[in-house]
Amino acid sequence: MAGGEEILVGICDDNNDDLDRIEETLQKGLVSLGSSVRMRCARFLDGETFYAASREQDFQLLFLDIEMPGLDGFALAERLCLDRPQTRLVFVSRHESLVYDAPEYMPLWFVRKSSLERDMYKALKQYFRVTASTRVTYRLKDGFSFRDVPVRDILYVECSGHRITICRTDGSRLEKYGSLKAMEGELAGCHFLRIHKNYLVNQEYIKEVGKREVYLTDGKALEMGRDRRAAVRDAMIQYEKGSYGY
Repeated sequence: MAGGEEILVGICDDNNDDLDRIEETLQKGLVSLGSSVRMRCARFLDGETFYAASREQDFQLLFLDIEMPGLDGFALAERLCLDRPQTRLVFVSRHESLVYDAPEYMPLWFVRKSSLERDMYKALKQYFRVTASTRVTYRLKDGFSFRDVPVRDILYVECSGHRITICRTDGSRLEKYGSLKAMEGELAGCHFLRIHKNYLVNQEYIKEVGKREVYLTDGKALEMGRDRRAAVRDAMIQYEKGSYGY
């Protein structure tokens, strides 16, 4: 894990004391895991304010209290699953019975306020497990030197002839010469999926698999090979199972 990495975490709870406890326990959990990652926390007292902020900020990890007035944790999760399906979500509640209603929102974990420290440790451990490949960097030759590109910043890779274009989440593009097959091998184990002879896509950013196209979380639609649809759908099912811990 690269030193100095920072993750933006959103915490939403209608109780200020619980916000303090969740953030404090989160930081303690990082220390217990021996992690060098820093988590910068943004705190919110209601779902509407948090949802507005989520449209402007790219949260990697969320802790949502289920029972809140107005937009509660489940309703908030439903909106977020549509807008930012790649964001990892943890539900927090005083009532353990609500855990049975949580799976439909595909949470990473369920944290009980009565067992906050223990459950938080497990939630963080699960987060680092399922996102391990996104913290890897891809080494790209740049002139006479090399540059490291974080894998999580790669949206997809496009091939045209012998020219490879690495399309990043910020809209920028990097180019190199080679074959898509070779790059597929280089990115093996990093959750990249070959959807077409010309496209290699980061599974984290696949929103939907259609009949002829794959739709990405940024709104792009990429052509999918006719003979690849079943394999792509199966691969996404397995990816989602692994990513959400069930």
